[in-house]
Amino acid sequence: MTGLGTLARLALRRNRWFYLAWILGMAAVAPATAAAYETIVGPLGGTGALDLLAGNPTMRAMLGPPYDLTSPGPFTVWRVGTFMATVAGIMAVLGVVRVSRADEEEGRTELLRSGVVGRHAPLTAAVLVGLAACAVLGLLVAAGMVAAGEPVQGSVAFGAGSALVPAVFVGVGAVTAQVTSSARAARGLGLAVLGAAYLLRAVADAAPDGSATRALAWLSPVQWMALVHPYGDERWWVLLLPATLTALLVAAAFALEARRDHGAGLWAVRAGRDRAAPSLLSVGGLVRRLQRGSLLGWLVGLGVFALGMGSLSGSFDTMLEQIPVLETMLRRLGQGAEQLVDAFFVALLGVVAVLVAVLAVQLWQRLAAEEHRGHAELLLATAVPRARLATAYLVVAAVGSTAASALFGALLGLPESLSQGDVAPMLGSLGGALVLAPGALLVLGIAVLLHGWLPRLAWLVWAVVGWSLFMVWVGSLLGLPDWLVRLTPWAVLPALPVEEMDWAPVLSVTAAALVLMALGVWGYSRRDLRLP
Repeated sequence: MTGLGTLARLALRRNRWFYLAWILGMAAVAPATAAAYETIVGPLGGTGALDLLAGNPTMRAMLGPPYDLTSPGPFTVWRVGTFMATVAGIMAVLGVVRVSRADEEEGRTELLRSGVVGRHAPLTAAVLVGLAACAVLGLLVAAGMVAAGEPVQGSVAFGAGSALVPAVFVGVGAVTAQVTSSARAARGLGLAVLGAAYLLRAVADAAPDGSATRALAWLSPVQWMALVHPYGDERWWVLLLPATLTALLVAAAFALEARRDHGAGLWAVRAGRDRAAPSLLSVGGLVRRLQRGSLLGWLVGLGVFALGMGSLSGSFDTMLEQIPVLETMLRRLGQGAEQLVDAFFVALLGVVAVLVAVLAVQLWQRLAAEEHRGHAELLLATAVPRARLATAYLVVAAVGSTAASALFGALLGLPESLSQGDVAPMLGSLGGALVLAPGALLVLGIAVLLHGWLPRLAWLVWAVVGWSLFMVWVGSLLGLPDWLVRLTPWAVLPALPVEEMDWAPVLSVTAAALVLMALGVWGYSRRDLRLP
């Protein structure tokens, strides 16, 4: 492991802002939720309503099975614990791939290995930095919960689970970095594993008590933190599951690295065609081909998630009859909807609208990656104007994100339409998704503007996305000022079908997005390229 200390410090230095943004954002959610417990749970007015809420299959699929909702600590674990574990898993996968496979793909690892560096030192540095980030997250979660007045023992269990669950996905990212031959494929495979674990948890948690399906929850790493039962009868032995799996995955990653060539993956890259397809003769065709895999993966993931969540909407009417006061709480998420199903659709569409913005920004920032690797320079050395190249990436990002919104909205309402024999629920959710699409376009416009004029500050768009996700997920439940909660690109857009359609804000946000995009493309045409 010669040079491990130097490589670890280098990885930490280059990725400190990446990890810091993720950690601080997630660490603030848990104590804020605990501090607002009375505001959130107060409308339920009694343990009877809480017991009915805990047994509802829809709520269990969304948030997991609660074991105690009568005190702030376990309620926080139920309300945001699984969400935090999943988001932290995303951080872990992206972080490890960023330091390992991405650096190898861009040639940095080869330069480092030309010196006195051990064969496994770069991967070890990536894993150590990722595990350290998870540990810091766990410490901050525990400290924040103690500061919020929760018991120390339960807070330690909560923090340990919040650290060890994403540590599993540090191992997942390390393995996928060895299996695939590109950072893009490694990220996609790692996030697919995380998505499958979340879906398995949702299916298992929605199953009736005592059924064999419920036992499948133990196979999902994102569920293990909740299964520790922080602030209850803590089951410390459950923490051995993520710790053991992390060790096995990391060991597997090192074993796989020893069996592959530098720059290659265990999955052999398929040979290309003898002749390029006619579509690759244009810049737009080339960009669509480069983005095809990422966009398809997002569409499949959002489609499966939409069908899964839509199939659970049938139990809302029953839950509304059992817990009438629950309507007050769900109205905060559902923009004041009178029908619980509508509130559910509005709340879910609000969260997915932010995820669609993530897709749009990710597709657009592929241009920055191509520019950094020198590929964009090769294209621009021909007769391709800069504006045409930027517009090609912009069109894919805008059209792809809008199509993702439409697909999710349609599939979300499809189960309800099939059960009622009426197309109205599907059209309603489709309209609700499409009317929120300009918000994602506005975020995309910010990303284009930053890349065109201030490429070194392109990360600021992720601050907008993170803030919006926090406000949508928990901001409305924490009793924050309405002006603060509504300080997102989607705030002025109508929440269909709860609110009446208003074209003025939709057209205004769309126009603002187009102006930002045009300014960004203009700036890209005038500035110097950022060369590798």
